[in-house]
Amino acid sequence: MGDGGFWHNGLTSGVGNAVFNRSDNVLLVVDNGYSAATGGQDVLSSKAVNPIRSTDHPIEKAVRGVGVEWARTVTNTYSLGQMRDALREALTTKERGPKVVVAQSECMLNRQRRVRPQVREQIAEGRRVVRERFGVDPDTCTGDHSCIRLSGCPSLTITANTDPLRDDPVATVIDSCVGCGLCGEVAHAAVLCPSFYRASIVYNPTRFDRFVSRLRLALIGWLQRRIERRLHGLAA
Repeated sequence: MGDGGFWHNGLTSGVGNAVFNRSDNVLLVVDNGYSAATGGQDVLSSKAVNPIRSTDHPIEKAVRGVGVEWARTVTNTYSLGQMRDALREALTTKERGPKVVVAQSECMLNRQRRVRPQVREQIAEGRRVVRERFGVDPDTCTGDHSCIRLSGCPSLTITANTDPLRDDPVATVIDSCVGCGLCGEVAHAAVLCPSFYRASIVYNPTRFDRFVSRLRLALIGWLQRRIERRLHGLAA
């Protein structure tokens, strides 16, 4: 159930009826901070400060108010481990009656509409800005594509495999990635593969940033040359 539908009718018809009928079920409420179905308006649980509306009323508090005894709020739904643990607890607890898990995180698309203009302004002013990006190492990716099936992220797609010994396309992360980390979380929690990596893109780097970058490049170059010498010796 979405947070918009929850406040429109779900609290009474869904949660209230479950409490009244003593239903032993699990309800997942997706709380992204606004009513997406009708255009993104604020709802009672929205975190935004609204000068003419009363907001910031927790969904968990509302469901407990109508009689739900077991309720949990996960404030970072992009952490697959936290969501998995909350749902597992809800499904295995011996407590009877309805269980409610509130998945509370802002939609990344909506967040980017708010954050990107701020980031562009900071970069134009010459301020240091760090942007997180995720990627897939094509040499490590096996072409299993379980990461794509499990995450559903629109930035995670496939590309041609440059390895002449393999035909299957490999996974790749395109430039629309916003760095939420869900793809890497899925790959790690599901024990899929070690091909995901996280990169930090630094705008307007400081002298220290440049020094660290040169040091890293020197170390990586030394390791690469060492491997090449070893492979050359084996070939000889």
